Amino acid sequence: MEEDWWPDMMRDTASEDPWGEELVTVAEMAGYDDPMHPGQRILWSALVSPEDLASLGGNLRAFNHEVESTGRPGPRAAGALNPRFHISAFLDDRRIECEPLVLGWVNANRTAMMLDPRFAMTYGLMPRALGDGTVRWDDPAAPEFDVAIVDPPSVYENLKVSRARTRVSRSHLQDYLTLRGMHLVQVFYEYRSAVRDTAIQAALGGQDRRVERLLTREFDISTNRDGSYTAQVWGARVIAGPGTMPITADDLDNAGLAWPGIAESVTHGVARKFRLHDWIYVRDTVLAAYEGRSGFQVYPESGGVAFGGQWSVGHCERVGRDVIRAELKKLYEGTPDRVIRHWHAHAIVPGSHVQGEGAANMRNISVRASELVHAVVAIGEHLSALASALKLTERPGADLVGLDREFLNYNGWWSGPFVEPVTRHVPMDMSREAFLDRCLDLDKLAIESLAERHLRPMVRAIGAPEDSIDSFRGLKLLDRLACLAQVAVAGGLSLTTAGPEIVSRYHREGTKPAQPLTRLFALSDLRQIKGHRKQEIDARIEGALARFGIDTRAAAGGWGVTLDTVYDGAIEELTSVDATFAKALALIAED
Repeated sequence: MEEDWWPDMMRDTASEDPWGEELVTVAEMAGYDDPMHPGQRILWSALVSPEDLASLGGNLRAFNHEVESTGRPGPRAAGALNPRFHISAFLDDRRIECEPLVLGWVNANRTAMMLDPRFAMTYGLMPRALGDGTVRWDDPAAPEFDVAIVDPPSVYENLKVSRARTRVSRSHLQDYLTLRGMHLVQVFYEYRSAVRDTAIQAALGGQDRRVERLLTREFDISTNRDGSYTAQVWGARVIAGPGTMPITADDLDNAGLAWPGIAESVTHGVARKFRLHDWIYVRDTVLAAYEGRSGFQVYPESGGVAFGGQWSVGHCERVGRDVIRAELKKLYEGTPDRVIRHWHAHAIVPGSHVQGEGAANMRNISVRASELVHAVVAIGEHLSALASALKLTERPGADLVGLDREFLNYNGWWSGPFVEPVTRHVPMDMSREAFLDRCLDLDKLAIESLAERHLRPMVRAIGAPEDSIDSFRGLKLLDRLACLAQVAVAGGLSLTTAGPEIVSRYHREGTKPAQPLTRLFALSDLRQIKGHRKQEIDARIEGALARFGIDTRAAAGGWGVTLDTVYDGAIEELTSVDATFAKALALIAED
């Protein structure tokens, strides 16, 4: 049997290139449900020194295919226990114990995997647990996420094994192997069966069973009573060794980076030669790595970012709809190399749309979010004044709409509750799912924060409604107040002294427009769409966006521009309603 021999049913294993993936699988438990090729797979990874590897002389089948541990000892181990994990190789009378990259153990038919804490500590990785039991390991300072992903435990039940893997960033693995001076060896066991297998049939040559020991693996192949075939393989393969250190020793100062619009490759030394206002330009998609992440402060007006007191990308300005320009000199002075590389990955060639006159004044997400916030704040202040005029308990605007001007003026308009999510960048190719998520964020800021317990008494204080408003939530109550203010302004009436007449005219004649906050009602509909069937979702989105004057066919290339229009429509509507409240308050003052 040749060294490259494999059964037909295991050709996928033979052709694997584990080091070819950005996330390298370093541990796996899997069951194969394919009725034609059922079976099981076990895979772990060991760190092996060059000396130990050389002593094996290429005999990789000497490795055991599982992680061994001291297990759960009895009481006799008291005072003498030394818990440890290892993957062993057996050569003649010698046992070589190697360090596993992923620790593992079994309990109640469950196999747990745990990333070696020494690896995690080396890069300062922090665990992030998901609801399904998956643990993702991040480097929050870089920031770099999903450096390692560990699945929930594999479960053996009803003769089946659920799949569980541990995957690790190839760059970090390469770096770690170089730092440790180790080789990464995958050890594995696989069992498969198939109705027919030409390679096994030929290898058996009429025998029922054959065991063959090759240099890197051992096969046990056989034919069954029903004429089908079974194959088991135990083996190991070296997938990487010491080399470069892409994480620990970034070569930025040797090779530099080619920035669009900059003639020479930029290293730290070259960057020091640049002057203030020597700009580089990046898409604001660069902010996705920081937005909503603990520890990062994103400044929406400039597009700058800070990570605690450790580093910052300042000296930035937003230009155009979705571009940030940053001073090259300051970028290199104030940030780690990996942050510089991250910004470089989003660099663009600067054109007239970001360098021409007026580029800094174009409407971007910061402008839109700021206008939205200030429109909500202004409505809160006018509602507060109206409550006072109606002789109700005096309440600040923050009690009515959730935002306080004094707090925002001191801390920044982007610092209020529920504000940060609506300041996040809006890519042109935004998915529909992301669009609906942002509609939910807008709803939380502009609609959910409306305090119905304070708005309802205001409606009743103007005059007894001729309909029931007990079921009205915040948005309907605000819309009713806006309608009554419209009637008051149209008739030159005071909400405080002519309330019954205003209410009567409203129920008798209506208002123009009939629903002052129709776009906000559409926004509320959009945030409730998730969970419906696809056909219903399509129809409901189309109906809601029609109230914004949007044709959904325009979103074929992405939902970014559609979201811009939603922001603008909501801002326009809130600003118009706020102006109506201001006029109604002026009439009260005159009266």
